[in-house]
Amino acid sequence: MARTSRVVARWRRIVAVYVAVQFAEIFGVSMIYSYLPLALEGAGVPIGEIGSLAAIATAGLFVVGAPQVPIWLAIAELRSRRLVIVRSGLIALAALVAFALAREAWQIVGATVALGFWLGNSGVMLATIREVAPPSARQRSIALFSAAAPMGFAAGPLLAALCIEGLGLPLAAPILIAAAMNCALIVANLIAIPDVLPNVRPSGSVLTVALRGIRGIFADRIARGAYLVLAMVIAGERMLRPFLPLRIAEIAIGPTVAGIAEPLASPGIAGAVGLLTGLTALAGAIVSPLVATLLFPHLGYRRTATLTFLAGGAAALSIGFASSLPLLAIGVMVIAAVSALVQTAVYSYLAEEVRESRRTAALSLALFPLYAGNVVGLVAASVGVRLGTHGGGDLLGIRSAFMIGAVTLLVGSFAARALRGRTRAGAR
Repeated sequence: MARTSRVVARWRRIVAVYVAVQFAEIFGVSMIYSYLPLALEGAGVPIGEIGSLAAIATAGLFVVGAPQVPIWLAIAELRSRRLVIVRSGLIALAALVAFALAREAWQIVGATVALGFWLGNSGVMLATIREVAPPSARQRSIALFSAAAPMGFAAGPLLAALCIEGLGLPLAAPILIAAAMNCALIVANLIAIPDVLPNVRPSGSVLTVALRGIRGIFADRIARGAYLVLAMVIAGERMLRPFLPLRIAEIAIGPTVAGIAEPLASPGIAGAVGLLTGLTALAGAIVSPLVATLLFPHLGYRRTATLTFLAGGAAALSIGFASSLPLLAIGVMVIAAVSALVQTAVYSYLAEEVRESRRTAALSLALFPLYAGNVVGLVAASVGVRLGTHGGGDLLGIRSAFMIGAVTLLVGSFAARALRGRTRAGAR
């Protein structure tokens, strides 16, 4: 009873720490996402191989991380949620420091892949917030936690741009700042908030609990359909990211870009990458809930997702053929908003349509299709670029990645039909 009272009394502190953890981790990861091509170029990787290697390294992150998610969820429910959250923080800290200190290409790729071991704490924190926040503050607390990730993804590249272009610092500087933030929050998890136990503790071994959760969710027709939609939007969006710095260089430098030994190191490119990535992520995070408020009640989840996929396909194609940075920025902003909007539709659909006994597991295990979409999309883009050819303004031979992304998102408009059920009623 005393323990329960202590947890309830500290729910605001728990929510604040978890929101900060989510922000700080994505803050650091976003810089690696955005600046991995620049780091690889600095390590001597030829310009024609940078995009594919960045895509493969990022895919490796999720290949490593995906199988761990149900295991860590089971450990959190059976043993300790704090253990899982602190473990993720320690791995993020180590991987960020390793990336900052890396000088060789294999070290950079290794540090990126190692970040995959960080995955597995977001679902735990979200489940905890649902349990500790009082009913009157639950929706607001979940919304605040959900906003932390896109805010972190916007802030990371913006800080990196300021440090590199504004202050003349190396990429290692903002990444070490992110590492310091993670270190402080590890301490906060250990001394500032209690370890919250689940309301109902499952029975069985870690492996039994993990497999039970996977079987239960993937046997659910509603969850399977929603997961397919989520995987499609993530695949279509994420395959574009490793190639954006190269696309920026193509537009900013012009036809001579292919003859420059290190075009990404040219003045202004790092700043353009950070500003474009950060500001468009911020705009997408702001625009998507506004659009969701307008569309969900009138069109329902299925129609909204269908139209959003179509807009995303057109935006991905426009990025590959954009002739100026403002046009490129518009396309990237639309892609960011599309991804956020479809994810919002999927999570809302799961929360409304999946029966209560499976709802928490369905939302937590949604990381599976998210990670699968990352892997499939990044590998497909890498293969497409390697098989593609230069010509027709495709100065660095990367246009095929954006064309494949466009096709994936257009196909996703058909997958959106899987969002069946009380979509309009649920949206209201």
